Amino acid sequence: MENDRPDVPLDDLHAAAADQPEAAAALGAFHEEYSSDNPDPAKLEAHAARVRALPGLVGPFERWWLDPHVQAFVAELNATGL
Repeated sequence: MENDRPDVPLDDLHAAAADQPEAAAALGAFHEEYSSDNPDPAKLEAHAARVRALPGLVGPFERWWLDPHVQAFVAELNATGL
């Protein structure tokens, strides 16, 4: 499944975050869970909600998060119960 995991556009998201510590922390927590060996779907959703709550990140993150490839990856996590 690792090969099916879409890359997170971290450079673009950090640029959109404009060096806000809260945004950097939210992105870091999301990316840590997302890139772990066994991402927890519930934790991913919680971290994604935190990122989406930040005004500078909501647009760029949503464009990535709602991409069909990303959603297929998350759906597979939910289906397999990893």
